[in-house]
Amino acid sequence: MMNVLRGVRSALDQLGIRFAVVLAVALLPLAIVSVLRSQSVISEARLQSEAALDGETLRVVSRELALIEEAKGAAIALAEVMPSLMANPDTCVASMKRIVDAQPFSFAGYYDLTGYVPCSNADEPFSFGLTEDLKAQIADPRTTVLVNRNAPVSGTSVLYSTSPMYDVETGELVGFAAVSVPHRALTPASERFANDVAFLTLNWDGQILTSTVPLDDADDVLPVDGKVVEYLGRVKPFTRVDRTGTLRTYSVIPILNGQVYALGTWPEASISNNNFYLSSPGLFPALMWLASLGVAWFASSLLVTGHVLRLRNAMQDFAEDRRRTDISSFRHAPQELREVAQAHIDMTDQLMRDEALLEDTVRQKDALLREVHHRVKNNLQLIASIMNMQMRGSKSPEVHQLMRGLHDRVISLATIHRGLYQTTGLADVRVDELLAEIVQQVVRIGAADLKAIDVKTQFDELHLNPDQAVPLSLMVTEALTNALKYIGSKEGAQPKLTVELRSLDGDMAEIRVKNTLPTIVTPPDEVESTGLGSQLLEAFCQQLYGEMEKTDDGDWFTVSVRFPVEELTARHKE
Repeated sequence: MMNVLRGVRSALDQLGIRFAVVLAVALLPLAIVSVLRSQSVISEARLQSEAALDGETLRVVSRELALIEEAKGAAIALAEVMPSLMANPDTCVASMKRIVDAQPFSFAGYYDLTGYVPCSNADEPFSFGLTEDLKAQIADPRTTVLVNRNAPVSGTSVLYSTSPMYDVETGELVGFAAVSVPHRALTPASERFANDVAFLTLNWDGQILTSTVPLDDADDVLPVDGKVVEYLGRVKPFTRVDRTGTLRTYSVIPILNGQVYALGTWPEASISNNNFYLSSPGLFPALMWLASLGVAWFASSLLVTGHVLRLRNAMQDFAEDRRRTDISSFRHAPQELREVAQAHIDMTDQLMRDEALLEDTVRQKDALLREVHHRVKNNLQLIASIMNMQMRGSKSPEVHQLMRGLHDRVISLATIHRGLYQTTGLADVRVDELLAEIVQQVVRIGAADLKAIDVKTQFDELHLNPDQAVPLSLMVTEALTNALKYIGSKEGAQPKLTVELRSLDGDMAEIRVKNTLPTIVTPPDEVESTGLGSQLLEAFCQQLYGEMEKTDDGDWFTVSVRFPVEELTARHKE
């Protein structure tokens, strides 16, 4: 999370990003106005679409309504004359057939409360039984329109209108007169509708009477939530999701005194078909806003930010490789930015001249400093040679031993100075290389009269200031001198000497000098020693601000010093 916030803060620090944010905020009112206007246009388009759906619904079902009305009127008329026709069955059947032949009906007749049909346009009486629709008619006897998907006479799906018949003397319900219209006669075969547009007629209890889509699929276009009868009383068009998950607009129009309803529906998406503005009301304002932002961004980049970025790149190029900027690249920039670019060029020219003078001064001082180090090293070697001559001429062992120790220390100082003047760039010393040379030199001199010693070194790469490199080198020299003085081995084994330098965590380092001990260790009071070596070790350790530890496990004698590594500083300071 912190990295994300840091990245956002870094991005907002850029001129281009800040300029884009300001432009985006400045153009935001334009986007808001565009969104509001889009919503207004969509609302108007929806109202127009709903009005069109109402008109189209009435137009499409007008022929169906005429046939339904005709069937309903025929059923009412049959209910009036049927008692007299029933007196002569043959005359009743002939009358029913004339009705069917004269009108687009598939059935005309009478059935009683058990579903028995004694008189119809069929050749023989038949019974369709006590169906659920018949039970509903008996429970609520009134003129109504129903659907039979498999009519017993025509064998097809029909819409039939029924009217109750009562006994003349008792006034009891005795049956129903019915007239059927086949569904194939309701919708003209020549009229075709899109697959997602549907027009239906329904009776008062929500049963689908006719449909421009197959009756088996008509249920899919009805609203998924609630029963159909709940929507039949709607006066205004409404929007709901159908049973296939499609958002649709519905229009319901009551007809035939509220007994039949016409329902038209098409998908909500049809409002914006072939209209990018309506199909993408949110995208269009966003594109307008982005286009305006793009134009403003291009103008600002052409006039300001492009030249600022070019000037920044010129400054970076100068910082990396001292590449000079050409003022002609800013000839199209505004006057203020051309003046800034010219000031940058003048400043860089002055810096390059000053740097040339500084480099020449530093080069002279560096050469002088190297010459000083070289002369110091030569003088130290000269002193070491004189001391060596004195040792060869000395007859006293004590003087010889004392001169030998001083000679080794002077040689160590000469080696350190050679490392100093061979270092270039920074005032630091590669102590791993320096210590390797000191170990080789001290062992070669100090072990000349002894048998071969197995010397092992392991140095991590480490850079130190001379203030630390000098005492560290002198301390290693003293530790090696003491190690060579007391080194030994078990019988038949080779003496071993180990010198290690390790870089530790937390800007710490550790130097360790180990040597094997002989089987019989000579007591310290019997060894000719002035104690100067131990004093020097302590003194050098204090200069390093380190901690010294000496251990003796009978086989190895170890001197280890852990010290902090100081931060490197530049050699030349003005």
